[in-house]
Amino acid sequence: MTIGIIGSGNVGGALGQLFSHVGEQVIISHRHGVASLAPVIAEMRSTFEAGTVADAAKQDIVVLAVPFNALPELPTSVDPKTIIIDATNYYPSRDGDQPALAAHQVTSSELVAKHFGTKKVVKAFNTIAMTKIRSLAKPSQPAGRIAIPIAGDDNAAKQTVTTLIKRIGFDVVDLGSLSDSYPAQADGPLFLFAGDADQVRAQVQH
Repeated sequence: MTIGIIGSGNVGGALGQLFSHVGEQVIISHRHGVASLAPVIAEMRSTFEAGTVADAAKQDIVVLAVPFNALPELPTSVDPKTIIIDATNYYPSRDGDQPALAAHQVTSSELVAKHFGTKKVVKAFNTIAMTKIRSLAKPSQPAGRIAIPIAGDDNAAKQTVTTLIKRIGFDVVDLGSLSDSYPAQADGPLFLFAGDADQVRAQVQH
């Protein structure tokens, strides 16, 4: 399985390192081209390589690690088998006012799924601080793990993402469908919350 990452900032870089550390082949991309990735690639493992956004979008799993307002710039279709991990967050101050999102009439991940025309979108990695994610990962310690909340409309896609998340050292809490993913948004109770599975479930009720 190859993972394509669109975005090479804090989110893309941190997740790419975690995936590569457990042996996943990773292709990381940036909107400004392959040349801009040289400093990132120099710090990575042999399973890490640079590619274009189009290259990343062709992989088995595609991680969106770009600002939410960059969504319109991305390809509008992917292979029907491709799973998209939506690690984006909507911030009104950066991404502009979107009343439907602010009023919780729709979730940001539902808009991601609409953009790509696929149900294989799984919201994940939206709540945890990327500056801490590598230190919180416990790939060799199954007990006492921090839980990552996920949501999605395709159960098989969620299972694949769950397996990947557990491989890199975290537990998983399934929030339900994309329409149920409000708690994992930047204005939700789980944002920047780090706890085990029971604590995450309890925090959802706050």
